[in-house]
Amino acid sequence: MKTIEKGQIIVVLAVALVAILGITALAVDGSMIYAERRNDQTTADSTALSAAQTASANATCATARPAAITQAIAYASAQEGMALVNDSTSPNRVEATCNADNTKLTIKVVITSNTPTTFAKLVSRNQLTTKVESTSQITFGSNIFASGDGFWATGTTCDANGGIWLSGTSKVYIHGGGVYSSSCISVRSAPGGIFTDGGPINYTGSTGNGMRTLTVGSKTEYIGTPGTSGTNGLIFSKNTTSFMLANQTTFPTATYQLSDGMIQAGLYANPLFADVQWPTYQPALSVLPTIPVMPTQPCTGLVDYGTPDLSYSATPRTLNPGIYTKMDQGYTNLVLNPGVYCIKAGGSLNFNQLNVTANNTIIYFMGAGSFNVGSGINTMTMDSSSIYLTNGNFDVSNGTFNANPITIYIKQGSFYLRNGAYGATMKAPTCSDSSCGVGPAIKGVLVYMDPANTGTFNILNGNSSAHKLYGTIFAPNALAYIDGATYTYSTDVQFIAKRIELSGSAGITLNTTAGNLYTTGGAGAVELLK
Repeated sequence: MKTIEKGQIIVVLAVALVAILGITALAVDGSMIYAERRNDQTTADSTALSAAQTASANATCATARPAAITQAIAYASAQEGMALVNDSTSPNRVEATCNADNTKLTIKVVITSNTPTTFAKLVSRNQLTTKVESTSQITFGSNIFASGDGFWATGTTCDANGGIWLSGTSKVYIHGGGVYSSSCISVRSAPGGIFTDGGPINYTGSTGNGMRTLTVGSKTEYIGTPGTSGTNGLIFSKNTTSFMLANQTTFPTATYQLSDGMIQAGLYANPLFADVQWPTYQPALSVLPTIPVMPTQPCTGLVDYGTPDLSYSATPRTLNPGIYTKMDQGYTNLVLNPGVYCIKAGGSLNFNQLNVTANNTIIYFMGAGSFNVGSGINTMTMDSSSIYLTNGNFDVSNGTFNANPITIYIKQGSFYLRNGAYGATMKAPTCSDSSCGVGPAIKGVLVYMDPANTGTFNILNGNSSAHKLYGTIFAPNALAYIDGATYTYSTDVQFIAKRIELSGSAGITLNTTAGNLYTTGGAGAVELLK
C-alpha cells in the first residue's frame, strides 16, 4: 500500500511542473510581447504627432496631407528605425485622409511587430504578432484677413491721410463682414451711408477738435464737429437729412434720418436705431499683420528681344517670353505666348489697339516702368497671370480688362481703373504656385501695394458697366479713391488702405464670405486622438 502511495507524488510533480512551465512561459514571453507593444505604441504616437505638427504649417488640408505622409515616413526611419509606407494594406504604414469639407486631416500610423518567443516554442509558437495604431488630427481654420471686414482704414488721423469718407450719394453695402477705421468715419451729404447685414462697424478715433460724446443705450459715441479740421470719431454733416450708419439684418429699402443736428447736446439720437446698430468705439488701435510679398522674378537666360515691331498688321502679331526694352502696340491684335516677360528699367508696356491676349504670363518690370491699357483697346485678357511693378503704375484707361486669376504687385506706384474702362473683371488666385498659372502669385490677393508704397488706388469716373473685383486689395500705406459715377460691384472683395474715400454717386457692394479673400488660415488645432 505504501509503495503505491509513493508513486503518486511523481504524477503530482509532473502536473505541477507543466503548470509552472506554463506560468513561466506566460511571464517571460508575455513580458517580451508587452514591452514590444509598448515600444511600438510610443513609436506610433510620436510619429503621428510629429507628422501632424509638421503638416500644420500648411494652409490647406490638400497641401498638408502629402507633408504629413512624408514627415511620418522620415521621422519613423530616422528616430525609430521603422520603415513605414503609404499603403493601406501594409503592416507598417501611414495613412492621411482629408474629410469631406477639407477642414480636418486625420493621420493614422500602424505598426506591426513579430516577437520571437522563448517557452512558447514548446507549443510551436516561434513568434507572436502584435499590432498597434495611433491617430492624430489637424483642424484647419479659414481666418479671413483683417477680421473679415470689407473696409479697413489704417490711417490714425482724420484728414487727408486717414479715415473712411463718404460724400455725395455714395453708398457702401457689405455682406458678411464689417468696417474698421483707425480714426474717423465721415459722411458729408445725403443719402450716403454704410450698410452691413450684421457685421460690426468699429472705429478707434476719439480725439481732435470739437469732439463731443453721445450716449446711445449702453454705448458712448464720439462725435466730431462737421467741417472742423483734425476732428475724429463719427462725423455727420449738418445738411444730411437721409443717412444711416448702422448694421442691419437686411439692407434697408429706405434710409432713415440721422443728421448732426439730431445729436447736438440736449437733443437725441434717432430712436429708430437700437444701440447695437450704432458703430462701436474701440480704445485700442487694431494693427494688421503683414502679408508675404510676391517674390522677384529671375530674368537670366532669357532671350533679349529689344523693342519689337508692333505696327499695323492685318494678322495678329505674336510675342514670345523673354527680355524686352518696351512694347508699343499699333493697330493690330496681339498675342503673348505663355511665359515670363521681363521689361528693362525705364521701359513700359502700352497696349492701345484692338485685342490683347496674354494668358499664363508673368509681366515683370526690372526697374521703373508702367503697365498701360488704353486708347483704342477693346479687350485685354490675362488669365492665370501676374504682374510685378517695381516702380510704376498699373493703368487701365480704356476697354475691358479681364484676368482670372491674377495678382498685381506694386512695389512703388499706383493703380488706376479710369473712366474709359468698361466692366473690368479681375479675380485673385486660389493658390500661390503654378497650379494657378505660371506664378508667382499671392493666394487671395488681387492687388498688393507694398507697405512702403505711398501711391494711390483709384477707380475713377466709371460707367454703367460695373467693375467686378474679387479678392483682397492690400494697400496699407496708400490712399484709395472710388469716384464719380463708378458702380463697382463684387461678390468677394476687401479694401485695405490708409484712407478710403467714396465721392459723387460712387457705390460698392462687398461680400466677404465667398472665400476668395486672403486668409491667415492653417491649422487651428493639432491633437492626438488615440
